[in-house]
Amino acid sequence: MREESRRAVTRRMMRFGQILKAFLNKDSVSTAWICKELGVNARTIQRDFKALRDAGIPVHEKRKGEYTIDKDLFKDLEVFDEVELSLIVALKDLVSQLGRPFEKAADDLLGRICDYTACRPVYVKIDSGIQLSSMIMKKIIKAIQGVRQVSFQYHGSTSHGVIANPYRVAYFDGAWYLVARDTNDSIIKKYSLDRINDLKVLRSASKGMPKDLDETLQKSINVWFSGERTIEVIIEVDSEWAHYFSRRLLLPLQEIIENRDDGSMLVKFIACSTEEIVMCLKPWLPHVRVIKPDSIRELLLQDYMKWLKWQESELGQGDLTVRAILK
Repeated sequence: MREESRRAVTRRMMRFGQILKAFLNKDSVSTAWICKELGVNARTIQRDFKALRDAGIPVHEKRKGEYTIDKDLFKDLEVFDEVELSLIVALKDLVSQLGRPFEKAADDLLGRICDYTACRPVYVKIDSGIQLSSMIMKKIIKAIQGVRQVSFQYHGSTSHGVIANPYRVAYFDGAWYLVARDTNDSIIKKYSLDRINDLKVLRSASKGMPKDLDETLQKSINVWFSGERTIEVIIEVDSEWAHYFSRRLLLPLQEIIENRDDGSMLVKFIACSTEEIVMCLKPWLPHVRVIKPDSIRELLLQDYMKWLKWQESELGQGDLTVRAILK
């Protein structure tokens, strides 16, 4: 069943490429024609059209049962074949799981996109992430799908052996992580895949996956999540940077609770750990101020003072500004 599921995903990705190629080669495409060409029913094609729209490719109904796209917006795509077009539509996180034909096409596609960048009106940056062993990724996916434990050597602050119940592979900030429960202490941890080696899929069954893990991952914006979200944090964002928080969600369960006349705002978010709060807020300093809890404000201030002292030690007798702040 798992192999059948993987093949179904692959077939659907290929179908996206075939549909898009048909749109680029013809003025319009009828539902009846494309169903016959691809050997699927009308309901399947309608679901595919919706997926294309969700991916940013506007499929319009020209007349009842006949569809088209604005080829002027996508004329540069004519140089790509069906496999490459499939990759454009597919989520980047799926590429490594779809098999070698897609991976090879992805490499070729990215090179050709670079060649065409100068004449393209739209630029999309694809985060390549940290390079890692595809074999390790495949083994972990196999273990998760087979509900099996894994063992591996992990090189963090210290090198040690781990036996774990693997639950998910997650991508945060350019790095891949294994989300798993360490059998030694029963704590769910995040293991950076580039620090894992000698990974083995064990015969023993994996167990203990939290029912809300997928929801937790969905609501997390970095890898520092842990446990339930119970810590309410309120910050003030200055007028210069407030618009960033208005445009999109930058914090877990973010909510704007007050827009002030001077352009600043109060923002609330719910975190699950002190580490997550600190990692969320540090990139926005000095444009945010913690209103509550006091402990987070004090922690950020301590980190800031440590940084200033480090700067002082590096500057030696030079810059008096840092010395004045420390005094």
